[in-house]
Amino acid sequence: MDRFAVFCRTEAGDRMMAEPKGSGDRLSRSVLEAVDGFSTVGELGTRLKDAKGVVRALAELERAGLIETLDARMARVAEQEARMVRGENFSERQEPSEVGRAPAAPATPPSKPQAAAKQKKVEVDQRRLERALSSGSNASVLDHVRVFFGNLGHNAIAGGGEKARKVRRAFVILAALAVVGGIGAAVAALGWQVSTLRQRVEHDAALWLGEPVRVARVGVAFHPWPVFELNDIQIGEGGSSHIDKAWGGPDWIDWMMSQPQRLAVSIKGARIEPALLLRLAGLGSSGDVWRLREVEVEALDIPVGKVPLGALSGAFMFARDGRWESARLRPQEVEVTYELLAQDGSVVASVIAPEAKFGATKLENLLVTGKLGLSGIDGAQFGANWLGGSVKGSVDINLGDAFGVKAQVNLDSVGFDALSGLLGAPTLVLGRVSGPMTVAGSADKFSELSKVLRWSGNYKVADGAINRIDLLEAMRRNGNGPISGGVTRFALMEGAFSKEPEKGSKIEIRHLSAGALSASGRVLIDESLNLRGALRCEVKTPVERLARLFAVEGTLQTFQLRPQGE
Repeated sequence: MDRFAVFCRTEAGDRMMAEPKGSGDRLSRSVLEAVDGFSTVGELGTRLKDAKGVVRALAELERAGLIETLDARMARVAEQEARMVRGENFSERQEPSEVGRAPAAPATPPSKPQAAAKQKKVEVDQRRLERALSSGSNASVLDHVRVFFGNLGHNAIAGGGEKARKVRRAFVILAALAVVGGIGAAVAALGWQVSTLRQRVEHDAALWLGEPVRVARVGVAFHPWPVFELNDIQIGEGGSSHIDKAWGGPDWIDWMMSQPQRLAVSIKGARIEPALLLRLAGLGSSGDVWRLREVEVEALDIPVGKVPLGALSGAFMFARDGRWESARLRPQEVEVTYELLAQDGSVVASVIAPEAKFGATKLENLLVTGKLGLSGIDGAQFGANWLGGSVKGSVDINLGDAFGVKAQVNLDSVGFDALSGLLGAPTLVLGRVSGPMTVAGSADKFSELSKVLRWSGNYKVADGAINRIDLLEAMRRNGNGPISGGVTRFALMEGAFSKEPEKGSKIEIRHLSAGALSASGRVLIDESLNLRGALRCEVKTPVERLARLFAVEGTLQTFQLRPQGE
């Protein structure tokens, strides 16, 4: 039972209290006496110091019809008042003690004095709680609040009789007329301005942007409220940028006060050149009549070089004085976010993607931030999780002819086996590679870029292994026969690496450390995965030092070492 539930005595309970005390349940009698006016369950439990017993006694008294909740009292009063207003006959509430008696004779229609007396009784019954609360009841503040809003809602919806009902009906009619009249007045006010709106928009927009602006049609439409609608807007010489449809309503308060209006505009279908965005980033206030506050866009295309960013939706945000501040755009089919920030006359562009396909691998949590140019992003910083490690660095993205990149990359604990697979070579070295590299190349699509990239730089692999060869076993063998098979585990291998799409790869091992064994050398891998090169291995023990030269030959799948002497 809710401890904030409010109970009051019924007429049967009042009659029970008027009778001499009998031999019934003393707790129930005490609870019935304690329910003076309107009392909450928590209040009764605190007063009688037996919360569980009070709850049980309240349930029994409610079943006996000696007490009732505030909600039940208010519902009964509302029903009696409604029936009285309709002039219907009704009998008083039958108390539980009267159940089983012979049914009473049908009530005769009340006379006018009787109806007035009953109406007065109902009104007194509705205000009983306020009298109880003001006469010293221990009800909490929450009880006062519940009573106030309960009575307020009841009186507003169903109180006051026939006169109040007429007032409410008139209020609803007036409210409906006010809404219709307001919409009609708005349409009339907008229609009055339509005749001169096109010339004013073309003049003010051209003055602000510094480029010619042409508007084909202007009218009033509902989106869903009456607003101005402009169609086929051409911006720049030859309409290099255009907007299919734009709509927005005036700032009514500033309009009536002759202040610069801060407008929220919506656009559906547009093509905006990067040159216009760069121009927009360096502009000041848009004028003394209209100032943009927000521009919501849908189906927006921004062609950056030959790579169109299409089907974008989002919003452009403007400062208080009408300067463009930022934009946040997202395409419909790809889970990526483009953020634009106007900063010192330039546009800082950010690309945020949970994942991006790169060859047969995926870049996760990709973030690229740099300055937007006419055909790409210059001097961008980027970072992502890749191949179990991370990659970060700087990159220039040129989209003029194709998707071209030139980047300085730092690899951190990237899986060497996965990297070898990306470069088109079977797994030869196991471990995690780190180090700086230079990457450059161009392709028609970002997903095809990995196949044409040129790699060069330094690498370091810790706690790895070389498959298909055991250098320690090669050092122990005698003779000049070819050696293959096994695994060489090392603590550290470092050197240089380069790869070009049509020339193959070159791996330089500057230092390999595997306990007493150390090695260095150079290996070339052509496009057919054939190997050729040389290795110098050395084993140091406390008593001797042994060094041998090996030629590397064969293919990447079945290469072998051929001893060349000591």
